[in-house]
Amino acid sequence: MKARHFPLTLRRRQLVLLAAGAAALPSPAWAQARTPLLIDGKKTLYQRVLTRPGAALRPAPDGAPGKALEPFSAFYVYERKEQAGKGWLQVGAGSDGKIAGFLPETDVVPWRHAITLAFATPGNRERVLFFREKDKLSSFINADNAAAETQRLTQQIAASKGSLGPESPVIAAEPEKYVDLKSQFYLLPVLDATTTLLKSGHRVRLVKVASITRDAAEPARAPGDASGITNFNSAVVFVIDATSSMQPYIDRASKALEEVLKQADQAKVLNRVRFGLVGFQDDPAKTKGVEYLSKIFVDPAQNPSREQFMAAMGQLKATQSSTRAYAEDAYAAIDESLRKINWQNYGGRYIVYITDASAREGNSPLASTRLSTDQMRTQAQERGVAIYAMHLKTPEGTKDHAIAEAQFKRLSDWPGRGPLYFPVAAGDPASFESDIKRMASALVEQVKSPDKTLAQAPGPAKADDVQSSVDAVGRAMVLAYLGRQQGAKAPPMFEAWACDRDVRDRSRPSLSVRVLLTKNQLSDLQSTLRNLLTAMEKTQVDPRNFFDQLRSAAVAMGRDPSRLGQGKAKNLEQAGLMSEFLDGLPYQSQLMKMDFDAWTNMGVGDSQAILDGIRSKVVLYQRFHDDVDRWVKLNPAASDGDRVYPVPIDELP
Repeated sequence: MKARHFPLTLRRRQLVLLAAGAAALPSPAWAQARTPLLIDGKKTLYQRVLTRPGAALRPAPDGAPGKALEPFSAFYVYERKEQAGKGWLQVGAGSDGKIAGFLPETDVVPWRHAITLAFATPGNRERVLFFREKDKLSSFINADNAAAETQRLTQQIAASKGSLGPESPVIAAEPEKYVDLKSQFYLLPVLDATTTLLKSGHRVRLVKVASITRDAAEPARAPGDASGITNFNSAVVFVIDATSSMQPYIDRASKALEEVLKQADQAKVLNRVRFGLVGFQDDPAKTKGVEYLSKIFVDPAQNPSREQFMAAMGQLKATQSSTRAYAEDAYAAIDESLRKINWQNYGGRYIVYITDASAREGNSPLASTRLSTDQMRTQAQERGVAIYAMHLKTPEGTKDHAIAEAQFKRLSDWPGRGPLYFPVAAGDPASFESDIKRMASALVEQVKSPDKTLAQAPGPAKADDVQSSVDAVGRAMVLAYLGRQQGAKAPPMFEAWACDRDVRDRSRPSLSVRVLLTKNQLSDLQSTLRNLLTAMEKTQVDPRNFFDQLRSAAVAMGRDPSRLGQGKAKNLEQAGLMSEFLDGLPYQSQLMKMDFDAWTNMGVGDSQAILDGIRSKVVLYQRFHDDVDRWVKLNPAASDGDRVYPVPIDELP
């Protein structure tokens, strides 16, 4: 994929929520060597601010203002001063010492922590409501009729064009159409957060956020109807195991898909439901007789005819050679499908994964991606791709069934729905053919009648029910598509409280937490983990040298090794070995909180699991770094090192 940067036209449509009430900042002082001012108590984190609507740079406090800046432009603070009783900031777009000018202190919002929320995938959940007060929200979510009240209030907000009046405890609602973080970048910074136990026994997080639209001066776009839904399209990519045991199932899949494609062709929707085909075997450089590790036989972008797709199916043949282990390198194929297929061109985005064996985890020496199941799922969901796992439970794989089932349920877990996992008992070829035909037909029908898919009321998940799964996930896909087509935005400026869980089903997230890391920070984090990995691998062999190895790692990372001496630090967080920007984030880190004594006394299995987790994070951070389409420049004049990437908080170490 050709690298490209975010166009400025996109940034004008983006929405951002600003964190008010940040902690006090240091007293005025010129930074040495023209570096920005540090945040109080930090050694590497600089003060940053975000502009309010209408803010304009001046060459000096008494100078004439220039052109109004785009709202939410990010600046580093180089000096703070008072003039004529008014606070002024000397700012620069980056941390490289280049000064842009002065801003009135009243025209900016301090940006201390880059913690943000994103709306979870829509579909089988209620919309998020934003309350003026935490107590009102707490009472509301404890009520037995919270789900029904949410629907009533969102309908009132729609009828009143976005406002319920000053007497209402609710001041905003999540847009009806999905706000896609990838195409309509927005921020919901967390100002405060508390965890509470509901009377139902569920533990939820209440979060305080603030918001400001990026282009407050731009006239609001009129809410769109669902007319654009007629152009809804889908990409359905079949990722098929082509190892030695799979030929009977490849033949059955070919037979089923030929019939489905014939129906799609007759219905004249084959140009809107594009099929793809990817096969996987093993590394040919290390396994005699196999042809490829992973191969894309058909890219949906080719818009293949029925005859072309079936010809490609005919080329997909199971290898006659045995692979290196029972578990296959399936994630190589899923990873290639995610990275090399341009999913942004499609409303519906599906991978149908077909195999009779478990996949090699990232800690396997035979795994080419080095990514874990959870990280592979994250990669898919970041692209809006749903993975359906069809597991052939053949008699030959009995000992592998439990491992594969647990793995595929995690891989296919879809927000608000659960696992998209469909086992085929005894690996029965006839049952498999029937299942794949039903699934493919349902996906085609979704494109033929997206309005019916959208009209489906969210309902309880039904295990192993292909049709209900396709309906539930399809509804989320259609909502996301309409949001992108109609330019749906997050709510306009407000400061309010929301619950991170669905009011109807507390097990479903309604908001997901992201941390905006710059390229410099992500690089530092990856380098830190590499150095820690090296040190911890050595201490795994000889725990007596643990502190010596950590001191060496501290020096390599430019940290203070003295904090590791004299019992001053009991874990990595206290030792100051991890990056400063991780301090204070609302998540529990097994690695940062791990007690040094516990590590030295840990069994081989447990310590190896921690090391494997670190290795997979290093690989994942490289994927984030290479995902050029997701890096956002919050100020056009900033350097590339000051771009930010929305890293899911669960992927931090």
